Amino acid sequence: MTIASEPLHFQGIPVNKLNRDPELCRLFVSEARRFLAKQPEIQHSWSVDDDEDHAILEIQGKGDAGFDITVHIDSDAIILWGEGWHEHYSVTEPKKDFVAGMLGLIRDMLSPSMRIRERRSNGTPYKWTLENFEEGTWGVENTCALVFWNWFGTKTEAFYSNEVLPARTQAGV
Repeated sequence: MTIASEPLHFQGIPVNKLNRDPELCRLFVSEARRFLAKQPEIQHSWSVDDDEDHAILEIQGKGDAGFDITVHIDSDAIILWGEGWHEHYSVTEPKKDFVAGMLGLIRDMLSPSMRIRERRSNGTPYKWTLENFEEGTWGVENTCALVFWNWFGTKTEAFYSNEVLPARTQAGV
Protein backbone atom coordinates (compact mmCIF):
# COMPACT_ATOMS: atom_id res chain seq x y z
CA MET A 1 0.00 0.00 0.00
CA THR A 2 1.34 3.42 -0.97
CA ILE A 3 0.32 6.53 0.91
CA ALA A 4 0.61 9.84 -0.88
CA SER A 5 2.60 12.26 1.16
CA GLU A 6 0.83 15.60 1.23
CA PRO A 7 2.56 18.40 3.11
CA LEU A 8 0.96 19.22 6.44
CA HIS A 9 -1.08 22.43 6.49
CA PHE A 10 -2.08 24.81 9.25
CA GLN A 11 -4.93 27.15 8.33
CA GLY A 12 -4.20 26.56 4.66
CA ILE A 13 -0.48 27.35 4.96
CA PRO A 14 2.11 24.58 4.47
CA VAL A 15 3.76 23.95 7.84
CA ASN A 16 7.24 24.41 6.35
CA LYS A 17 6.22 28.01 5.42
CA LEU A 18 5.37 28.93 9.03
CA ASN A 19 9.00 29.60 9.85
CA ARG A 20 9.38 33.20 8.78
CA ASP A 21 12.50 35.07 7.77
CA PRO A 22 13.76 36.89 10.87
CA GLU A 23 15.79 39.53 8.98
CA LEU A 24 13.35 42.45 9.44
CA CYS A 25 12.73 41.66 13.09
CA ARG A 26 16.44 41.31 13.90
CA LEU A 27 17.25 44.53 12.05
CA PHE A 28 14.48 46.49 13.78
CA VAL A 29 15.37 45.18 17.24
CA SER A 30 19.05 45.99 16.71
CA GLU A 31 18.42 49.52 15.42
CA ALA A 32 15.70 50.26 17.99
CA ARG A 33 17.91 49.12 20.87
CA ARG A 34 20.68 51.40 19.59
CA PHE A 35 18.21 54.33 19.38
CA LEU A 36 16.68 53.61 22.82
CA ALA A 37 20.11 53.37 24.45
CA LYS A 38 20.66 57.03 23.48
CA GLN A 39 17.26 58.05 24.91
CA PRO A 40 17.15 56.91 28.57
CA GLU A 41 13.98 58.95 29.16
CA ILE A 42 12.00 56.51 26.99
CA GLN A 43 10.50 53.84 29.24
CA HIS A 44 9.99 50.65 27.26
CA SER A 45 9.88 46.87 27.36
CA TRP A 46 10.61 44.14 24.81
CA SER A 47 9.20 40.72 24.00
CA VAL A 48 11.19 38.85 21.34
CA ASP A 49 10.31 35.33 20.14
CA ASP A 50 12.99 32.66 20.50
CA ASP A 51 13.36 32.34 16.71
CA GLU A 52 13.57 36.15 16.44
CA ASP A 53 10.95 36.42 13.68
CA HIS A 54 8.47 38.38 15.82
CA ALA A 55 8.92 41.00 18.51
CA ILE A 56 6.83 43.49 20.45
CA LEU A 57 8.13 46.81 21.72
CA GLU A 58 5.97 48.66 24.24
CA ILE A 59 6.77 52.31 24.91
CA GLN A 60 5.22 54.24 27.75
CA GLY A 61 3.66 57.60 26.90
CA LYS A 62 4.21 60.72 28.98
CA GLY A 63 2.25 63.89 29.63
CA ASP A 64 -1.28 64.69 30.75
CA ALA A 65 -2.68 63.43 27.46
CA GLY A 66 0.15 61.03 26.61
CA PHE A 67 -0.43 57.66 24.98
CA ASP A 68 1.43 54.37 24.99
CA ILE A 69 2.86 53.04 21.72
CA THR A 70 2.99 49.36 20.85
CA VAL A 71 5.10 48.12 17.95
CA HIS A 72 4.59 44.62 16.50
CA ILE A 73 7.46 43.54 14.29
CA ASP A 74 6.90 40.55 11.99
CA SER A 75 8.92 39.12 9.12
CA ASP A 76 7.20 41.26 6.50
CA ALA A 77 5.52 44.16 8.31
CA ILE A 78 5.45 46.47 11.30
CA ILE A 79 2.20 47.42 13.01
CA LEU A 80 2.07 50.56 15.16
CA TRP A 81 -0.60 51.06 17.85
CA GLY A 82 -1.44 54.14 19.92
CA GLU A 83 -4.73 54.54 21.79
CA GLY A 84 -7.24 53.08 19.31
CA TRP A 85 -5.22 54.17 16.27
CA HIS A 86 -3.16 51.56 14.44
CA GLU A 87 -1.55 51.16 11.06
CA HIS A 88 0.00 48.23 9.20
CA TYR A 89 3.22 49.08 7.33
CA SER A 90 4.38 46.45 4.81
CA VAL A 91 8.13 46.22 4.48
CA THR A 92 9.80 48.01 1.58
CA GLU A 93 13.32 47.60 0.29
CA PRO A 94 15.91 48.41 1.37
CA LYS A 95 14.89 47.16 4.79
CA LYS A 96 17.42 49.39 6.55
CA ASP A 97 15.67 52.50 5.15
CA PHE A 98 12.25 51.08 6.05
CA VAL A 99 13.38 50.50 9.65
CA ALA A 100 14.90 54.01 9.83
CA GLY A 101 11.59 55.46 8.64
CA MET A 102 9.63 53.48 11.24
CA LEU A 103 11.96 54.60 14.03
CA GLY A 104 11.59 58.21 12.84
CA LEU A 105 7.81 57.90 12.96
CA ILE A 106 7.95 56.36 16.45
CA ARG A 107 10.31 59.13 17.55
CA ASP A 108 7.84 61.75 16.28
CA MET A 109 4.94 59.98 18.02
CA LEU A 110 6.84 60.45 21.29
CA SER A 111 6.93 64.24 20.80
CA PRO A 112 4.29 66.98 20.76
CA SER A 113 4.69 67.27 16.96
CA MET A 114 2.35 64.29 16.50
CA ARG A 115 -0.97 63.53 18.09
CA ILE A 116 -3.89 61.15 17.91
CA ARG A 117 -7.28 62.72 17.38
CA GLU A 118 -10.01 60.46 18.75
CA ARG A 119 -13.60 60.99 17.69
CA ARG A 120 -16.38 59.73 19.94
CA SER A 121 -20.10 59.17 19.69
CA ASN A 122 -21.94 59.30 23.04
CA GLY A 123 -18.54 58.99 24.72
CA THR A 124 -17.55 55.81 22.80
CA PRO A 125 -14.46 56.11 20.55
CA TYR A 126 -15.06 55.20 16.90
CA LYS A 127 -12.38 56.96 14.81
CA TRP A 128 -8.69 57.71 15.32
CA THR A 129 -6.44 59.93 13.20
CA LEU A 130 -2.67 60.27 13.50
CA GLU A 131 -1.82 63.92 12.85
CA ASN A 132 1.49 65.77 12.45
CA PHE A 133 2.20 69.45 13.07
CA GLU A 134 3.93 71.12 10.12
CA GLU A 135 4.15 74.77 9.14
CA GLY A 136 1.68 75.86 11.80
CA THR A 137 -1.14 73.42 11.05
CA TRP A 138 -2.14 69.85 11.90
CA GLY A 139 -2.06 67.50 8.90
CA VAL A 140 -3.45 63.98 8.61
CA GLU A 141 -1.00 61.06 8.42
CA ASN A 142 -3.69 58.35 8.37
CA THR A 143 -6.98 57.32 9.92
CA CYS A 144 -8.63 54.14 11.13
CA ALA A 145 -12.20 53.70 12.32
CA LEU A 146 -14.87 51.26 13.35
CA VAL A 147 -17.25 50.10 10.65
CA PHE A 148 -20.26 50.18 12.95
CA TRP A 149 -20.81 53.00 15.43
CA ASN A 150 -23.63 55.17 16.74
CA TRP A 151 -24.14 57.61 13.86
CA PHE A 152 -26.79 59.55 15.79
CA GLY A 153 -24.89 59.96 19.07
CA THR A 154 -23.48 63.22 20.41
CA LYS A 155 -20.06 63.75 18.81
CA THR A 156 -17.01 64.78 20.85
CA GLU A 157 -13.24 64.65 20.38
CA ALA A 158 -10.18 63.95 22.48
CA PHE A 159 -6.54 64.61 21.60
CA TYR A 160 -3.54 62.57 22.78
CA SER A 161 0.04 63.79 22.46
CA ASN A 162 3.28 62.68 24.08
CA GLU A 163 5.95 64.76 25.76
CA VAL A 164 8.63 62.09 26.05
CA LEU A 165 10.94 63.79 23.52
CA PRO A 166 11.02 67.35 22.20
CA ALA A 167 9.68 68.02 18.72
CA ARG A 168 12.26 67.80 15.96
CA THR A 169 13.27 71.07 14.31
CA GLN A 170 13.49 71.63 10.58
CA ALA A 171 17.23 71.02 10.96
CA GLY A 172 16.42 67.38 11.75
CA VAL A 173 17.35 67.07 15.45
